[in-house]
Amino acid sequence: MARTKHPAVRTASRPPKKKLQFHRSPHQRAAQTDGASTSGTQRRGAPARDGAAAAGRTKRRHRWRPGTVALREIRKFQKTTNLLIPFAPFVRLVREITNDYSKEVTRWTPEALLAMQEAAEFHLIELFEVANLLAIHAKRVTIMQKDIQLARRIGGRRWS
Repeated sequence: MARTKHPAVRTASRPPKKKLQFHRSPHQRAAQTDGASTSGTQRRGAPARDGAAAAGRTKRRHRWRPGTVALREIRKFQKTTNLLIPFAPFVRLVREITNDYSKEVTRWTPEALLAMQEAAEFHLIELFEVANLLAIHAKRVTIMQKDIQLARRIGGRRWS
Protein backbone atom coordinates (compact mmCIF):
# COMPACT_ATOMS: atom_id res chain seq x y z
CA MET A 1 0.00 0.00 0.00
CA ALA A 2 1.43 3.37 -0.97
CA ARG A 3 2.17 5.97 1.63
CA THR A 4 0.31 9.19 1.19
CA LYS A 5 0.49 12.49 2.98
CA HIS A 6 -2.53 13.33 5.06
CA PRO A 7 -3.48 16.96 5.63
CA ALA A 8 -3.05 18.24 9.16
CA VAL A 9 -6.28 18.07 11.13
CA ARG A 10 -6.98 20.91 13.54
CA THR A 11 -8.49 19.67 16.75
CA ALA A 12 -9.60 23.07 17.99
CA SER A 13 -11.72 25.35 15.84
CA ARG A 14 -10.54 28.54 17.50
CA PRO A 15 -8.30 31.06 15.78
CA PRO A 16 -4.59 31.16 16.62
CA LYS A 17 -3.57 33.24 19.60
CA LYS A 18 -2.48 36.77 18.88
CA LYS A 19 0.82 37.89 20.29
CA LEU A 20 0.55 40.86 22.56
CA GLN A 21 2.87 43.74 21.83
CA PHE A 22 3.60 46.28 24.49
CA HIS A 23 4.42 49.65 22.98
CA ARG A 24 6.75 51.75 25.02
CA SER A 25 6.78 55.46 25.11
CA PRO A 26 9.64 57.22 23.26
CA HIS A 27 11.08 58.32 26.61
CA GLN A 28 11.52 54.69 27.77
CA ARG A 29 13.00 53.68 24.41
CA ALA A 30 15.63 56.39 24.64
CA ALA A 31 16.55 55.31 28.17
CA GLN A 32 17.07 51.71 27.05
CA THR A 33 19.27 52.63 24.10
CA ASP A 34 21.56 54.49 26.48
CA GLY A 35 22.20 51.18 28.26
CA ALA A 36 20.29 51.99 31.43
CA SER A 37 17.92 49.04 31.60
CA THR A 38 15.86 48.17 34.64
CA SER A 39 17.52 44.79 35.23
CA GLY A 40 21.09 43.83 34.48
CA THR A 41 20.26 40.44 32.95
CA GLN A 42 17.47 41.58 30.64
CA ARG A 43 18.28 41.38 26.94
CA ARG A 44 17.29 44.05 24.52
CA GLY A 45 14.02 43.20 22.80
CA ALA A 46 13.01 40.57 25.37
CA PRO A 47 9.69 41.34 27.06
CA ALA A 48 9.88 42.25 30.72
CA ARG A 49 8.48 39.69 33.15
CA ASP A 50 6.40 42.25 35.00
CA GLY A 51 4.86 43.25 31.65
CA ALA A 52 3.51 39.71 31.21
CA ALA A 53 2.04 39.77 34.69
CA ALA A 54 0.53 43.18 34.00
CA ALA A 55 -1.20 41.77 30.92
CA GLY A 56 -3.08 39.32 33.16
CA ARG A 57 -1.42 36.14 31.95
CA THR A 58 -1.09 33.84 34.91
CA LYS A 59 -0.22 30.17 35.03
CA ARG A 60 -3.27 27.95 35.00
CA ARG A 61 -3.92 25.67 37.94
CA HIS A 62 -3.59 21.96 37.28
CA ARG A 63 -6.88 20.20 36.52
CA TRP A 64 -7.37 16.48 36.18
CA ARG A 65 -9.23 15.20 33.13
CA PRO A 66 -12.94 14.48 33.63
CA GLY A 67 -13.47 11.14 35.31
CA THR A 68 -9.97 10.73 36.75
CA VAL A 69 -10.88 12.02 40.20
CA ALA A 70 -14.15 10.06 40.13
CA LEU A 71 -12.30 6.80 39.47
CA ARG A 72 -9.83 7.62 42.25
CA GLU A 73 -12.70 8.25 44.67
CA ILE A 74 -14.40 5.00 43.64
CA ARG A 75 -11.23 3.03 44.40
CA LYS A 76 -10.83 4.85 47.73
CA PHE A 77 -14.40 4.20 48.87
CA GLN A 78 -14.30 0.55 47.76
CA LYS A 79 -11.25 -0.05 49.96
CA THR A 80 -12.85 1.36 53.11
CA THR A 81 -15.47 -0.28 55.30
CA ASN A 82 -16.64 2.79 57.22
CA LEU A 83 -20.07 4.31 56.70
CA LEU A 84 -20.49 7.02 54.07
CA ILE A 85 -23.56 8.87 55.36
CA PRO A 86 -22.82 11.10 58.37
CA PHE A 87 -24.39 9.70 61.53
CA ALA A 88 -26.10 12.82 62.93
CA PRO A 89 -28.12 13.71 59.79
CA PHE A 90 -29.13 10.06 59.43
CA VAL A 91 -30.38 10.00 63.04
CA ARG A 92 -32.38 13.20 62.45
CA LEU A 93 -33.96 11.64 59.36
CA VAL A 94 -34.85 8.45 61.25
CA ARG A 95 -36.45 10.44 64.07
CA GLU A 96 -38.41 12.57 61.57
CA ILE A 97 -39.74 9.50 59.72
CA THR A 98 -40.57 7.81 63.05
CA ASN A 99 -42.59 10.85 64.15
CA ASP A 100 -44.56 10.74 60.88
CA TYR A 101 -45.53 7.08 61.22
CA SER A 102 -45.67 6.37 64.94
CA LYS A 103 -46.22 8.50 68.01
CA GLU A 104 -45.44 5.66 70.42
CA VAL A 105 -41.82 5.12 69.34
CA THR A 106 -39.76 8.10 70.48
CA ARG A 107 -36.46 6.57 71.53
CA TRP A 108 -33.80 4.59 69.64
CA THR A 109 -30.75 2.83 71.00
CA PRO A 110 -27.46 3.76 69.29
CA GLU A 111 -26.97 0.14 68.22
CA ALA A 112 -30.36 0.10 66.50
CA LEU A 113 -29.59 3.35 64.67
CA LEU A 114 -26.21 1.99 63.59
CA ALA A 115 -27.77 -1.25 62.34
CA MET A 116 -30.39 0.72 60.45
CA GLN A 117 -27.73 2.94 58.86
CA GLU A 118 -25.67 -0.07 57.75
CA ALA A 119 -28.75 -1.67 56.23
CA ALA A 120 -29.73 1.55 54.45
CA GLU A 121 -26.24 2.05 53.00
CA PHE A 122 -26.09 -1.59 51.89
CA HIS A 123 -29.44 -1.20 50.13
CA LEU A 124 -28.33 2.03 48.39
CA ILE A 125 -25.03 0.53 47.25
CA GLU A 126 -26.81 -2.53 45.88
CA LEU A 127 -29.31 -0.30 44.07
CA PHE A 128 -26.52 1.75 42.49
CA GLU A 129 -24.70 -1.40 41.40
CA VAL A 130 -27.76 -2.71 39.58
CA ALA A 131 -28.46 0.74 38.10
CA ASN A 132 -24.86 0.90 36.87
CA LEU A 133 -25.26 -2.48 35.16
CA LEU A 134 -28.44 -1.25 33.51
CA ALA A 135 -26.70 1.89 32.27
CA ILE A 136 -23.83 -0.18 30.85
CA HIS A 137 -26.38 -2.47 29.18
CA ALA A 138 -27.88 0.62 27.51
CA LYS A 139 -24.35 1.52 26.27
CA ARG A 140 -24.09 4.49 28.62
CA VAL A 141 -21.66 5.45 31.33
CA THR A 142 -23.97 7.79 33.22
CA ILE A 143 -26.63 6.45 35.56
CA MET A 144 -29.99 8.02 34.82
CA GLN A 145 -33.22 8.15 36.77
CA LYS A 146 -34.80 5.49 34.57
CA ASP A 147 -31.97 3.08 35.47
CA ILE A 148 -32.72 3.44 39.18
CA GLN A 149 -36.46 3.10 38.58
CA LEU A 150 -35.94 -0.09 36.57
CA ALA A 151 -33.51 -1.44 39.18
CA ARG A 152 -36.13 -0.90 41.88
CA ARG A 153 -38.80 -2.50 39.73
CA ILE A 154 -36.69 -5.55 38.94
CA GLY A 155 -35.44 -5.73 42.52
CA GLY A 156 -38.28 -7.87 43.75
CA ARG A 157 -39.77 -6.77 47.06
CA ARG A 158 -42.05 -3.81 46.71
CA TRP A 159 -43.68 -2.52 49.88
CA SER A 160 -45.72 0.41 48.61
